[in-house]
Amino acid sequence: MSGNPSPSVNISRRERWLAYFPFRHRTPSPSPSSSSRLSQTVSLSIAQTSSSISTQAISSNTAPAVRVSSNSLTTSVSPLSLPQATSAPSPNPDLLQNVLKRLSEDDRATLQDCTSHNVSNIDLALEQALAAAKEKQRCCIEKRWTFTIKGRTVVMKEKADKVVGWLNRFAAVGDIVANVDPVHVGLPWAGIRLMLEAAVSEANQMTSLLVGCETALYMANRLKAYFEFLHQLPMTLTRANFEMAVIELYARILGFLAHAIRIYQTSTSHRALRAFWTDSDIVEFEKACNELGARAEIEASNCDRTLDAQDREYIRKLKQDLQKVLEELKQSHQLQVSLDRLETKIDLDKLPYAKGAMYNSYGDDHVTCHPDTRVDLLHEIYDWAQDPHSKIIFWLSGWAGIGKSTISRTVAERIASQGGLDDVDLGASFFFKRGEGDRGSASRFFSTITRELVLKISGLDIFIADVISQDPLIFDKALGEQFDKLIYQPLRQMDLTTSRYTTFIVVVDALDECEKERDVKAIIDLWSRLADLATVRLKLLLTSRPELPIQLGFKNISTAIHQDIVLQDAVPQTTIEHDILIFLEDAFRRIRDSYNLDPLSGIRLDQDWPGEQELQSLVDMASPLFIIAATVCRFVGDSDWDPRERLKKILQSSSIEKSQQIAQTYLPVLTQLSTRLKDSDDKDELHREFRMIVGSIVSLAEPLSKQSLSILLNISADIIELRLRPLHSVLRIPTNSDTPVRTLHLSFNEFLISDQLQLEPFGINGPATHRMLLSRCLQLLSRPGGLEENMCKLEYPGKPRREINQATIDNRLTPAVQYACQYWVQHIEHSKIKIHDQEDVHLFLQKHFLHWLEAMSLMSRLAVVIKQIRVLQSLVSPNNSTYLLDFLQDALRVVLANRNSMDLAPLQIYSSAMVFAPQTSIVRNICSQVPSWIRRFPITPSTWSLELQTLEGHTHVVSAVAFSPDGSLLASASDDETVRLWNLATGQEVQKLKGHSDEVSAVAFSQDGSLLASASDDQTVRLWDPATGQEVQKLEGHTDKVNAVAFSQDGSLLVSASFNETIRLWNSATGQEMQMLKGHTDQINAVAFSSNDSLLASASDDQTIRLWDSATGQEMQKLEGHTDKINAVAFSQDGSLLASASDDETVRLWNSATGQEVQKLEENTHWVRAVAFSQNGSLLASASFDGTIRLWDSATGQEVQKLEGHTHGVSAVAFSQNGSLLASASNDQTIRLWDLAMDQEMQKLEEHATEVNVMAFSSNGSLLALASYDQTIRLWDPATGQEVQKLDGHTQVVSAVAFSQDDSLLASASYDQTIRLWDPATGQEVQKLEGHTHWVRAVAFSSNGSLLASASDDQIIRLWNSATGREVQKLKGHTDRVNAVTFSQDGSLLASASFDETIRLWNPATGQEVQKLEGHTHWVRPMAFSQDGSLLASASDDQTIRLWDPATGQEMQKLVFGKRIDTLSVTNGNKILLTNRIETLSFTNDDKILLTNRGTIEIEQGSRLVLPPESSPNQTSMIYGNWIRQGSRDLLWLPQEYRNCSSAFNGNTFAFGLHSGQVNFIKLDFPSKMSYD
Repeated sequence: MSGNPSPSVNISRRERWLAYFPFRHRTPSPSPSSSSRLSQTVSLSIAQTSSSISTQAISSNTAPAVRVSSNSLTTSVSPLSLPQATSAPSPNPDLLQNVLKRLSEDDRATLQDCTSHNVSNIDLALEQALAAAKEKQRCCIEKRWTFTIKGRTVVMKEKADKVVGWLNRFAAVGDIVANVDPVHVGLPWAGIRLMLEAAVSEANQMTSLLVGCETALYMANRLKAYFEFLHQLPMTLTRANFEMAVIELYARILGFLAHAIRIYQTSTSHRALRAFWTDSDIVEFEKACNELGARAEIEASNCDRTLDAQDREYIRKLKQDLQKVLEELKQSHQLQVSLDRLETKIDLDKLPYAKGAMYNSYGDDHVTCHPDTRVDLLHEIYDWAQDPHSKIIFWLSGWAGIGKSTISRTVAERIASQGGLDDVDLGASFFFKRGEGDRGSASRFFSTITRELVLKISGLDIFIADVISQDPLIFDKALGEQFDKLIYQPLRQMDLTTSRYTTFIVVVDALDECEKERDVKAIIDLWSRLADLATVRLKLLLTSRPELPIQLGFKNISTAIHQDIVLQDAVPQTTIEHDILIFLEDAFRRIRDSYNLDPLSGIRLDQDWPGEQELQSLVDMASPLFIIAATVCRFVGDSDWDPRERLKKILQSSSIEKSQQIAQTYLPVLTQLSTRLKDSDDKDELHREFRMIVGSIVSLAEPLSKQSLSILLNISADIIELRLRPLHSVLRIPTNSDTPVRTLHLSFNEFLISDQLQLEPFGINGPATHRMLLSRCLQLLSRPGGLEENMCKLEYPGKPRREINQATIDNRLTPAVQYACQYWVQHIEHSKIKIHDQEDVHLFLQKHFLHWLEAMSLMSRLAVVIKQIRVLQSLVSPNNSTYLLDFLQDALRVVLANRNSMDLAPLQIYSSAMVFAPQTSIVRNICSQVPSWIRRFPITPSTWSLELQTLEGHTHVVSAVAFSPDGSLLASASDDETVRLWNLATGQEVQKLKGHSDEVSAVAFSQDGSLLASASDDQTVRLWDPATGQEVQKLEGHTDKVNAVAFSQDGSLLVSASFNETIRLWNSATGQEMQMLKGHTDQINAVAFSSNDSLLASASDDQTIRLWDSATGQEMQKLEGHTDKINAVAFSQDGSLLASASDDETVRLWNSATGQEVQKLEENTHWVRAVAFSQNGSLLASASFDGTIRLWDSATGQEVQKLEGHTHGVSAVAFSQNGSLLASASNDQTIRLWDLAMDQEMQKLEEHATEVNVMAFSSNGSLLALASYDQTIRLWDPATGQEVQKLDGHTQVVSAVAFSQDDSLLASASYDQTIRLWDPATGQEVQKLEGHTHWVRAVAFSSNGSLLASASDDQIIRLWNSATGREVQKLKGHTDRVNAVTFSQDGSLLASASFDETIRLWNPATGQEVQKLEGHTHWVRPMAFSQDGSLLASASDDQTIRLWDPATGQEMQKLVFGKRIDTLSVTNGNKILLTNRIETLSFTNDDKILLTNRGTIEIEQGSRLVLPPESSPNQTSMIYGNWIRQGSRDLLWLPQEYRNCSSAFNGNTFAFGLHSGQVNFIKLDFPSKMSYD
């Protein structure tokens, strides 16, 4: 030691840190020096009042110091036990200053305001922060708040728990004041406390606060660990590097906190709608801190380089301690706080999977190979699994019963066991089994594999959760899309360089038992793609029978990807017999030992039983099928029987021919059932019960437990138990009554229903058993406790299915009920019967059809219903069953029209589906009860229209559609850069093809359906495999947008047309460009091959059609006649006619041989964008930008049908191959399917000649005024739904209507530059106000009705005396067109909104401009004053709503939304309503709520705008997106034609001006307590 005096008093840890991390006191003095060795003492002078240590260093530009008193204590600090030879560092007084220098001036100022000036206050602030965090805990518990990130739901209380935990680490146990360190002293605890104390009424803000605070406090705890390590390091250059890294980390943490504190310090109105941190803020902060922490740890590892061996050993131990602390902190952070991991786990619990498909599933057979059998084969498989260069697929095929499943299970168990194989882990397993629900199909194959892989591959869950968030319906998509999104793409993004395992084995057993052959081929084809993965090796062990579909699947992939073994051929017969003998010897030894241990067994079995000869006989009988050996052992080993007698029966049957191996095994099992019965009646009863119980087990679509069998069959559970007890050798019978009973092998099912057993008492008559099961299913569903309305007692009709707890569904819908719902139709199908009017099926549907739909929706099986209805239609007796046929056709239309809403919210089956059904709908009239809370129904058409279904999913204009040749799929192309494939039977989207980087303009199938081509503005053509969704080719060569594609009839050629005036011909097999055709002088929009491929037609903006020789590329004809650009061409099937569509509003028919114009079809009222011939050429369809499709007789040119329904221009049409369906694509983002087989027109209801433009209720709600594009205004009585007046006078479009407050006048504005005043009572025009020189956009009355304001495109607002019609003021100031005007309630102010992005306030009396409100960055549209005039709300195309103080012109609040806002209103309670497109903005009467058609915004004290939480007491009714809702709860789903149309509401009455011109009213009266019975 040095000669420094030894202090007699030790200073506290807190004081030591304060000395080391000094802050300037009011009377600064030099900082103390320290000794030169770590082992020497540090002499410090501590101020008499330690609590007065200041934190003014935050604002100081000079180095802080600690005041040293002359009479202070001399204290000794020995924090380390380092050897004496190590130098001790001097405390660094500039450390905090160095941290602060790295912050912005704003950050430093913020921290100065929130940092305490003495230690007592620091500790007090920490205590208060801890108390505030605990209050947030309580708040989260009370509100049961959750938040969702990337589709995953997290309980917010858990975030609050973590914040409290980190704060407790600072506070320590029982002594907050005594534990002060540099981090503790330097953190802005007062600011943290204020944030935690902030009133947070909105879940998103709470999420931001808690997640951000937790992340910052975690990083601060890491920082503490670094400082502890730093304090104990000797002063070296490497120590300085470590200190610099720590300083930068400290600065990052302080900056992150300062940012949030500044948001807190903003006005409450601005803070109300801002998060303290955005998601990206938190992610970027954590990433940056992790990088700085990693850098600090690298520098820490270098800190011992210049020390001697003894000191290095000490520092090594310190580093180990540091790493332990950091790892503990990291795990604590990740335990609940890792946003991705925690939320993903919660979400993955809902990831659908095939129950019982995993190799170790509960209740399944867990038999594995005997250790001494299959030795060579298993070694070969294990070598393949471990070899990093082996092929990725190992296919083991063999006969039924040869032991493939046992081998699969053995391999899976070995690899999964700890230390099973080096560097290899079991990724997943899937054991197919026909007749066991999801195990018998591929629908849940990839989701099951994904669920298991997530548990094995760290970090994969994040990617999967992203997929689910972006596409919640991914599990119902085609296999190719499931594979790509759930397996291939996520694995491509993985980084497993630090993982223990990079090779994972997936075991798939019995692929031949997958129901659909095309799915079998798809699985093999898709898995072969994994060979090119660089991130992970995912190998597939596949077993199956050598069925043809599987052989064909492997034939199409390279032999470099798979290796095959045929079990019965590859393994010598002697080896098989040896293995069976080993198996039998071991099994009979266990039977013998078990029997001899039983004191009641009687004569003991000899030790050599059963003997070599008997064993060899069994080997001969079983070989090569292990299932026979296994069944024999189970049969002989049944504890209820003497094994000697059982073996004797087996051996007696062994003389049967070899081809009857299975039969000779199973027959003794069956015959022994009745050997003890003497009475023939008893035997008959036994046989009957066997056929019912066991017949059901082998015939069920998926297995049921004994309990569920008892419920379904209505048989005592005791009888079922009794009849199953002797069948353990052929059935897997769990002891648990809730676990399904299964056959041990499919061969038993096949044996029981085989022809050879039909005359035997145990033979199962398949069709008869299915008829019995059908009857039992319908009985179960019809009795009490079966089907009824609102089975889960949901609180309101729009309750989303995803919010219903699965346990609630399972408790109400028992396994037996769920089975009956899903499979009763399948049992009819297999019963080989026809169904008739007024029999069981018809009667069940009449009573329970809607209940059945509800149950299927709750089970997420609604898509299956569509297929099942079609099955029922095919089973109806053709004679005398017209009522049932009509019912089923109507039922199909109900489901197709409402599948989206019923899938989303099950109870909409009883409300939306029935309310909007046609008047004569059979389901509506027979099955439906009118919901009592719907007081007024819309007037719907009398019958179903030709529109069969609307397909929604695209997020932009749909530009093209094409049917697959077999009619099973429809492809669509969109400006959203995707191609989508739809299942035509169900309307489900099954594939979303991504790859294009710009708008997709065209799609076409090859004639054989094996390829799909798409053309895009990204200058490429892509070829896809429709079965898998995989991109096959990318054709590049065009130098501009590609507008069109078409295949030749033989599929060998593909033609594409481009914006650059060229056509290119490609070899579709190789992707090679064959020819480039030039001739057009403007962009080419369409191409088409003739039916014999000899001609190619092209259409262009140059107003010509050109015909080319497809073989030579020679131009053959130039067809001229159109007077505007030509958008489409199509050949008739026989090639004699060519149709063209043009912007000149005509369709023309040409003789393709002569080039002569044959017909000119001119009924269209807008651009014609597409044409298509039906397959037989008799019909021609044209699509127009006026939103209609017209069907023409191609022979006569007469219009046959006009199809209406689209709400925007129609861009494409296509006929199905059989001509029964027509598909249309539109700018309204939908595809519609039209049933051309229906011979009827849609009923025309009372309507405007054209679409309704605007509408408004009178003040008392007794009248509705509608303005239309047909230049008229109509007045309707909402109580009766009748039109009462038609107001004619305007000569152009009517753009606005408004009632005076006393409803004595109605004002209308028009593009004819006039305003007209009408008497609503008489319909007479009272005044015609002229003066504007451009279109008039808006009108508004003052509250007393004396003044009328009008706004115009002439940039002027005019004020009129409403009594005299005299213009009294002309207000000028706006520099662009004026969109809206509104008076304050007292009439003292007039507000105007303009395209010049400003709002201006005017004094109506003087005409003077009072205020100019600036802040919006785009056109300003609707506005509204609060009732007391203290607030003005405005909405703009800049996607914001802003609140202004009219007195000062100051912006008080900005709320950002993502959609254009067209109108605003404020209710008397100060609330704003919002929808997809804001059409109204108004305050409620109490000025507390702002209403828009997109939702409500609550206005809290201080003019804070807050989105109401789900628990808000607000019960305002409104149109919100696709719903009519009350408060925050959805009540009634609106069909597509009711969305984005003109609408208005008054109280609970809603008016809709549909695009067809029809006007409809709906009135709701839902109980405020939201109870729904």
